[in-house]
Amino acid sequence: MTETADDHALLAAARAGDERAFGRLVVRHQPGLESYCHLMLGCPHQAEEAVRSTVLRAWRGREAGGGPAGARIWLYRLATQACLERIEARDDFPPT
Repeated sequence: MTETADDHALLAAARAGDERAFGRLVVRHQPGLESYCHLMLGCPHQAEEAVRSTVLRAWRGREAGGGPAGARIWLYRLATQACLERIEARDDFPPT
């Protein structure tokens, strides 16, 4: 999926506090985020948790989010951070 003008408009509205615009942006990208997190984590339950964490982080950081990279890259960056935190917290993950 590529960034669209609609994504830019939704992100701009979300930055201004429009919850409906934020919800539409999330719905648009949620299937891809779920697949991405499932691939990273190998567990559907953990992937769902990572996506929920991603959405919460996105809402809380919406005023600064996106930037020149756009909404999609921003959301996937947040998802990557959420997944990596879960991987590092696993008992079976060897310490560095």
